[in-house]
Amino acid sequence: MESSSPSTRVRLKDVALEAGVSTITVSRAFSAPEQLHPQTRQRVLETARTMGYVARQRAADTPERCPVIGVINPQLNNPFFHELACAVSQLGEARRMDVLIMDSHDSPAQEEAAVDRLIACGVDGIILTVISSDRRYRPAYFERLEQAGIAVILMDREVAAPHHGGVYIDNLDCGYQAGMWMRRQPVERLLILSGPSDSLVTIGRVSGIREALAGSDIALEVHYGDFSMAPVGQFLEERLARPPLPDALIGLNNQITLGILSAYRRAGLPLPEQPGGPRLFCIDGIAGAELLGMEIPSIRHDLVTMATQAMDLIKDALQSGSRRGTRQVVRGHLHLPGDTG
Repeated sequence: MESSSPSTRVRLKDVALEAGVSTITVSRAFSAPEQLHPQTRQRVLETARTMGYVARQRAADTPERCPVIGVINPQLNNPFFHELACAVSQLGEARRMDVLIMDSHDSPAQEEAAVDRLIACGVDGIILTVISSDRRYRPAYFERLEQAGIAVILMDREVAAPHHGGVYIDNLDCGYQAGMWMRRQPVERLLILSGPSDSLVTIGRVSGIREALAGSDIALEVHYGDFSMAPVGQFLEERLARPPLPDALIGLNNQITLGILSAYRRAGLPLPEQPGGPRLFCIDGIAGAELLGMEIPSIRHDLVTMATQAMDLIKDALQSGSRRGTRQVVRGHLHLPGDTG
């Protein structure tokens, strides 16, 4: 690696490219070195020295740069993640933070591409909901984020990878509340439509339901499948052709519940929560269901609180460089037909 000639000014982004880090990391190496890992700081400073880069002091009257936060969601067409992203965006505006929102479309390749684009943009931090709910999921980009000195806050899905904290739903409690509501109903055969069996979300919610129903006379059937609408609908269409039919169902998220409604409609059977139809409970709730005349008992989550906690963790990580891994857990609340909250 050769140093630049005196006639060519080495820019901050040149050093970042050579060192394999973000421009923000290079800036911090000079302005806030305590926020960087010692090895990262040393690599940046050595690269800058070799290239002949000279850091310029910020003029006293230069306005302070706003932090830039990236948000990566797995399904922005899912109202749950869409509302979370909107809440983060509004908080960013109120807190003078620029927010870039990206959709990974439940694709490992697109998730990685979104991370790389945000690194290239020089973001200070990322609020990340990974595409997998398997805690063992650990794509290689986590190491690149760590090298770049970018704070990572996990949202909703927990994984064993380097991060600065996370905000999660109390899935066991969600399932327990759903099971206790179902236990109070005149139900004999309950079908749970779930995500993958190794998902932490699935394990928590199904365990909570089982705990609530322990000792009851309700016959329980669990289908482990996918958290999206189409696969659930396909399975349930086939299941509805085989008696005895369930007289109650629990959808473990909003997309699963939409798949349930779709399957009943295509089968020509009375819809859940309508005369002659089975009882239905939805964890996560379906946005706007009341407007369609469908009041479905559900567990709902305070998404503004989740977004606020994530932004607080980002702020703490940027100010202190802390990697304490603070774990915030949000409890859902039972929403019944007629409730206005």
